[in-house]
Amino acid sequence: MKRVLMLLCCLLLPAAGWSAVQVVEVKQRVYDQTIKLGGTVIPFKKVTLTAQIAGQINYLAGEEGDRFRKGVLLASIDDSALLARRKAAYAQWQRAYAAWQNAITLYNRELWAPQSKTAMPGMGLPSMFDQMFSRPMSDAMNITDYDAARRADLLAARNRIKEARAQMEAARAQIEEIDVQLRYTKLVAPFDGVIVKKFVEVGDSVQPGQPILEFAKSNHLSIEVNVPVSLMGAIEKGRIFEASINHGVPIHVRVAQIFPVADDKQHTVKVKFDIPLGAAAAPGMYAEVFLPNPQSQGIRFPVVPEEAVVKRGSLPAVYVVDPKTGEVRMKIVRLGKTRLNGERVVLSGLRAGERIIINPPPSIHSGMVLKDGELVDAPSERKGDEDD
Repeated sequence: MKRVLMLLCCLLLPAAGWSAVQVVEVKQRVYDQTIKLGGTVIPFKKVTLTAQIAGQINYLAGEEGDRFRKGVLLASIDDSALLARRKAAYAQWQRAYAAWQNAITLYNRELWAPQSKTAMPGMGLPSMFDQMFSRPMSDAMNITDYDAARRADLLAARNRIKEARAQMEAARAQIEEIDVQLRYTKLVAPFDGVIVKKFVEVGDSVQPGQPILEFAKSNHLSIEVNVPVSLMGAIEKGRIFEASINHGVPIHVRVAQIFPVADDKQHTVKVKFDIPLGAAAAPGMYAEVFLPNPQSQGIRFPVVPEEAVVKRGSLPAVYVVDPKTGEVRMKIVRLGKTRLNGERVVLSGLRAGERIIINPPPSIHSGMVLKDGELVDAPSERKGDEDD
């Protein structure tokens, strides 16, 4: 019965039609040509918005992951006390302005109607005596210098103008200082970006320098890697290297920034690599960058695509096709940890030049034959089944 079922399956499979099988030739590559360095995906630009004045948070724009345009209000601190102080300062400026106007009026009156030459007020005997006897006798005897008195009165009037103007400037400076503090109560987005982290909530009290939000430009991402000094010979700004994010498909990254000072303890240099737009990456992800190995021995090993490797139990294996007969055989291989352009290094079990199957179907097994791009059972096996 079992053989009959197998026979039916073998007869029906060609009728149902197998999808075309892709076969590639095993290549060789230098095993230690590159060195893999781990890094972290970071935003191209990231800032921490901190409180500049003490107060209570009364507004937060959103949560982590929310995106905002440049200039949008992200957070604010209660400004009621500052607004009250500004009103008081403006009232002081108004008083100083009124005093300044009065001082100018007094100065003009002194300029055109000096008090030193004005007769004693009134229409009675004292005024007549002052005009007819006191002033003429003082002038004749040089007892009173009315010109000097007039100059003193004008100087006093000018000083009153200066004093009022100084009070106006002091009040204006106080208003400007309060206006600056009022601007500090509003935290706006410095560029188009996303909230990465919130440090406070609405109602929390903050002090100057306390972090409020972490804001990042997440549509442009970079990989930050601490590169050993021995590998810096190949690093130059603008050069392209290969990288992978979370062990994904290799991508090309560009050297964007090389920090000028090396770490004196780790003997490494911080380097940033720009990630292409649209790559499947997010801040905080693990990334790997492949850099040339200056101490490479030039040892060459076979490499196979990731799609050709299957797991049989706990052992990796590949299916090899005989170039003459088309027979398929499974080979257990030993893989290296290094990935080169999406390919795995084979340390043993496979030779360069052998032909292997990419994405082998689940029903594949040793002994099958690859014919016209399709996998079929060997004719000898069919004949034996028919005889039974």
